[in-house]
Amino acid sequence: MPTAEPADQLAGEADRLGDLVNGHPEHVDEVLPQLVRILTSTDASRVLLACIAALGHAWHPAAAAALLDHVRPDHPDPQVRLALAQALPGGIDTPGDLRDRTIDALILLTADAEPHVRDWAAFGLGQLQARSPSAREALAGLLHDPDHDARCEALQALAAAGDDRAHPVLLARLDASGDLCLVELEAAAALAAPDLHPGLQRLAEEWAGDADEFTQTLELALSRCHPDAAALAGQVEQNLLEIVRGVVQEPAGVQLQGAYPRTALIITRDGDPEVHLDVWADGEDPTDYPVTHVVGAVLGALAPPEP
Repeated sequence: MPTAEPADQLAGEADRLGDLVNGHPEHVDEVLPQLVRILTSTDASRVLLACIAALGHAWHPAAAAALLDHVRPDHPDPQVRLALAQALPGGIDTPGDLRDRTIDALILLTADAEPHVRDWAAFGLGQLQARSPSAREALAGLLHDPDHDARCEALQALAAAGDDRAHPVLLARLDASGDLCLVELEAAAALAAPDLHPGLQRLAEEWAGDADEFTQTLELALSRCHPDAAALAGQVEQNLLEIVRGVVQEPAGVQLQGAYPRTALIITRDGDPEVHLDVWADGEDPTDYPVTHVVGAVLGALAPPEP
């Protein structure tokens, strides 16, 4: 039954609780039940928005579960749907039912009538690295969305997944006369397709002398899309493989799987979970690959050997 407490008072309490958990995961267990109580005590949009924002600030799987349990992706208030899209993915970084539920909610939100909701839903799917066929279909459906931001976020997410449907869209954008947004340049770098290089090179000539985040991202895209990038990446991968084999204690299996820019380093060791490291997923440059950093990440992911 809705509470008799004024909406402004409840919203203020939710804001206060959100401040407590923002950057402080140690407070989530204490604060979460209070936020859920407020969230379920009223239908007032002002309160719902404050609670959703607070749960998003928690950036914790338990908070994401509360959002999914108590806030409908088809809520009649578009501001509530937008807040939900912004609050998810909610700190979920491991596979499982909660991640699947979050992806399903974001897929529904990609079809929302409000462009800002679609934009944030596409961004959320990209952050979650959603690779399921249904997630890809939802993102592909936004490639020609009337909203520019929604199109760009969908393009970036599909490019990061190596989905071929991003390719012709990027080619067309590079051939067009309009300006590219930063996310489109990031998508080109993620896709790392050689036939994007001529269009990127034309941009580099137009922007010669500039120095900003656009030219920095363009430089990375040029390097990753260079016709020789795959061959250079292959040399980097073999070097990385030899180094990791030399530092990982036996018995262990270390191998490369896939091809640039989707190559993965797979490490298997009896009794330990398999380690799967995407070699190029963070926008690494084949001409300046951080081998030492990656080897450190591999060792950090491995369980200590048995005494």
